[in-house]
Amino acid sequence: MVYGDAMSNFDYYAAAEELISRLDQEGHVGEAAKLRAAIEEGSTGTEIFMALRFHLAEIIKRASLKGELQIKASRLLAELNDALE
Repeated sequence: MVYGDAMSNFDYYAAAEELISRLDQEGHVGEAAKLRAAIEEGSTGTEIFMALRFHLAEIIKRASLKGELQIKASRLLAELNDALE
């Protein structure tokens, strides 16, 4: 695991919801909507994780995230990458 062991207590959904809220607050409404849709429209945990990972990678690459928002997005992406290995 990136930030723990194989039995990590990282809460992917709470981290995603917090990131979505912060993206909305900082004016990244479209990016927040993509992550929200990934959670709401996914059928399985793996499908949701894969969609979140895809959209997060694009958001990090294209949006001008700064400070704590960038750190939270990068951490969630790293945890998702690790979970999907």
